[in-house]
Amino acid sequence: GAFRTGRFDYTFSLNSDEKCFAEALDRTDFVTWWFRNPEKKRYAVRVVRGDHKNHFYPDFVVCLSHIPGDKPVQRLVETKHDIKDAVRKARHTPPEYGKVLFLTKDGGRYYIINPDGGIGDEVDFSDLEAMREEFKRTIPTIL
Repeated sequence: GAFRTGRFDYTFSLNSDEKCFAEALDRTDFVTWWFRNPEKKRYAVRVVRGDHKNHFYPDFVVCLSHIPGDKPVQRLVETKHDIKDAVRKARHTPPEYGKVLFLTKDGGRYYIINPDGGIGDEVDFSDLEAMREEFKRTIPTIL
């Protein structure tokens, strides 16, 4: 038979911040699984945006236990450089996933972006407990 190759689909590639976050997810014991959520694929997780008709595709779908021993739940994470864009995208919370967690890098450290656009708690990629705590505060309404 013939050997065939296809084009690489860059929607699954990771930038440096996403790669660091993905490696942190791999090391975390309360994360059951995760995947890179591709943009504009039929099967991708998309969120209705609050500011216009287009959808937004968070970078990661992360299945985690909010409390040790609890059933793991799927949540959404987006790494952003543009805080204003994160605030616009955060205007809609999907009930199945709960509030999307937005992370930004500032001065070499990663922080949660608050709903008002302010910088929240630091998220240390060697210990994602701050991320877990933020997710506990925003558990989805549909479980």
